[in-house]
Amino acid sequence: MSDYIKDANPVGTAYVDENIDNFVSIMSAEWDAAKEGIPWWAFWRRISFTRVTTFLLGTLDELIAYVDDTLDAGPDKKATVLDAIDRLYTYVVAEALPIWLKPFAGIIKNYIVNEVMSPAIDWIVDKYRNGDWRKKTAPELAAQWATMGNTSGVLPK
Repeated sequence: MSDYIKDANPVGTAYVDENIDNFVSIMSAEWDAAKEGIPWWAFWRRISFTRVTTFLLGTLDELIAYVDDTLDAGPDKKATVLDAIDRLYTYVVAEALPIWLKPFAGIIKNYIVNEVMSPAIDWIVDKYRNGDWRKKTAPELAAQWATMGNTSGVLPK
C-alpha cells in the first residue's frame, strides 16, 4: 500500500436508525454473554484489548454494510457508523481498561474512535467499492440483527 493518506475522510451528521439501535443493544448483550467471568474481587484482571478490538472491528464491518445501503451522503454514513461504534466502545471498553488508565478513558476513547476507527471505515469502504468483497444488503443485515441473540422475542435493554 503506497498511497498513505494524511487525514481520514470527513464526518457528517449521525442519523438515528431503529435497526442500528437494535444492533447496538444486541451486540451489547452478546458482549455480556460471551465475556469470561471475572470475580468482583479480582479488580486487577481485565478483558483483553485483543478481544475488545476483534469485537469492535466485527461490528464495524456489519454497520458499514448496513449504513451503505440505507443512507445517501458519505459523510453522514460515516457519522452514523461512528456514533454506533462510539456507543459500543463505551459499553465494552469500560471493563478492559486497567484502573490506572481510567482517568484517561475519554482521551483514549476519542483517539480510538476518531483516529483508528474513522480511517478503518474509509479502508473498509474502499475495499467494498474497489475490491471483490461481497457485502450483505441492508435488508439482509436488518433481518439478521432482528433475530440475533434474541430467542425470547424481547429486545435486551
